[in-house]
Amino acid sequence: MPEHLQLFTISQNMKINLALLFIISFVSLSFSQEMIVKSSFENIEYVEDVEWINDDIYCAGYSFKTKINDGNSSDAYLINYDTALKPKWTLKISDEHSNIIYSIKRHKDKIYALVTQGIVQPLTQDLKISLFIISLDGIIENKIAIGRTFFKPSNISIEGENIVFGHTVSDGISYSSNSKSEIIKYNPDTKKIVRFVSSEYQPSPKKVLVNGSDIYLFGQYIHPNKINIMSYGKGKYSEISLKSKKTEYFLDSYIKDNTLIVMCAFPGVYGDMKKYLKYYYVNLNTKVINSVIISYEKMGWSDARFDTYSAGFLSWIIIEDKQTKALKYALIDQNGKISKTLNYDMRNGNGYWENYIIDNGKLLNANSSKIIIYKVEK
Repeated sequence: MPEHLQLFTISQNMKINLALLFIISFVSLSFSQEMIVKSSFENIEYVEDVEWINDDIYCAGYSFKTKINDGNSSDAYLINYDTALKPKWTLKISDEHSNIIYSIKRHKDKIYALVTQGIVQPLTQDLKISLFIISLDGIIENKIAIGRTFFKPSNISIEGENIVFGHTVSDGISYSSNSKSEIIKYNPDTKKIVRFVSSEYQPSPKKVLVNGSDIYLFGQYIHPNKINIMSYGKGKYSEISLKSKKTEYFLDSYIKDNTLIVMCAFPGVYGDMKKYLKYYYVNLNTKVINSVIISYEKMGWSDARFDTYSAGFLSWIIIEDKQTKALKYALIDQNGKISKTLNYDMRNGNGYWENYIIDNGKLLNANSSKIIIYKVEK
């Protein structure tokens, strides 16, 4: 055989071997997560929040399969599982036109749930938001009316004896109506509601962060020349602009050493595909703001998702590896350093719209098809 054909054959064989090695590695990477138990949903089509307290797992979601069946109505469900993912009870909120449970929080001997209810049409949303107080047996004990709302509210957090969250208030029911954000503090003992409304438009709230008696509310986006953070501390309400030059996606936030750290991402847009991870550092004493940008290329990513899980001073984020295109859970600190990665089970979705908890050597993932618990290394 001529030498150039021998070299071609060797080259082709090497390519085939490398391709097989890549496929084997990819399958191992994607499917090596040890699944402990899984359960399919009977009622839920879309998951909005999960909570895991000791031996109780709570999953909140909704379905468009309703009696009205007009394509816009929805039924909201809260399911309590044991750690074997056997349902203990299922609570259906109501038979009203549109019901969605967005956020849940178990505190002491109660479960608190943020529920929107009203009429949803293709171009309008006439909704009210309420804080439902639910017993550990799945019985609705009280419904605290908060007022009109729009879009999706934030998570629920605890400040002393207060239940704290953020939501959107709008001056109309159409998507073009002007809107602002509102921080809500509700005291279950005194039944008192305290409100703080933003002075101008802020994107729909994504996270409320509580640090002692201080409260911070972050929107889904970091818009240039806009309010990016609503703050209440030491008896005073204030607002912070991070002075971003581009519209970035909020990922997570926490406070360390009196510095408010905000992690964001720029996923690229038409004409500007330089994707990056960005950290804002707000000195809570001096109010000085610094920032650092780290490109996805430097991180070794081709893409990242926007659903995160906070782990103290660290954040879990789902990223896409630049070389293998495989998805991973990455534990990242306030400097962009990854200390640990976990395999993402590619049989369980594409990483979008994920609700997950990673703690005590376990990974709980709930999406539109099922809820699964994996065993991971501590």
